[in-house]
Amino acid sequence: MPIQFAYIENMETDTTESFFSEKFMRARIDDNKPSNKDFDPIFEEGRNVTWMQSHEKEIKQNDMEYEEDINQYITLMLAEMVNPKSACLANQYLVGTNSDAGQIAIDLKLETQKYQAFRINADFLLFHLGLFSPDSNILGDRYFDKGESYYNSAACSLRNARGGRSGLSDVLEKLSLKFGKYVEILRFMKNQSSNYFSFHFKLSQEELARLQK
Repeated sequence: MPIQFAYIENMETDTTESFFSEKFMRARIDDNKPSNKDFDPIFEEGRNVTWMQSHEKEIKQNDMEYEEDINQYITLMLAEMVNPKSACLANQYLVGTNSDAGQIAIDLKLETQKYQAFRINADFLLFHLGLFSPDSNILGDRYFDKGESYYNSAACSLRNARGGRSGLSDVLEKLSLKFGKYVEILRFMKNQSSNYFSFHFKLSQEELARLQK
C-alpha cells in the first residue's frame, strides 16, 4: 500500500508508489531498456478461434514480452518494501540468502502459502541484488539462479492455487525468465539517483504515540 512521505531537501510530499514509478521508468529509458520492446500489440488482431488455438505457444511468447505489468509490480513491491507495516508477512517466510526457501515451502500445506514463501524471497533477492549489493556479480551467479527459481516456483504455486494462468502468475514467470535484466535496471536506478531513499514518512498522531510508548 503506497504511503505519503516528504522529501528531506524541500519537504514536498509524494507517495512511495509515484516516487518509485518515476525512478524505475526513468532508469529503463536512460539504460536503453524500454518497456515492451519485443511485444507485438496487434499479434492476435483479426485472428479467428482456430488460429488462436493452433498458435497458443506463439501467443504466450508474445504475452511474455509485455512489460507494463512488470513495471507496475516492481513499483508496488518497492513501495511495499519501505512500508513498515509490510514487514510482518515478509518476516514470516523470509530466509537468508544462503538458505533455501524450498525448505520452508515443503512444510506448507496450502499452495497459496507456498506462493507467498517463494514470492517474498524472490522479491527480496531482486531488491538485494539490485539495490543493496555491489554492481559486480561478486556474490556469484547462484543468487541470480536462485532468484529465477524462486519466481518460477511462485508462479507454479499460484497457478496450482488458482487452477491455471493469471495475470500475476504471468508476471512472476516473466520475472523468472528475465531476472538479471530487472536487477540491472534497479542497479541503474540506484546509481542514477544519490537520494533514492532520502525521504521520511508522515506519521499520524496515533502512530507517533504508539512509537513513543
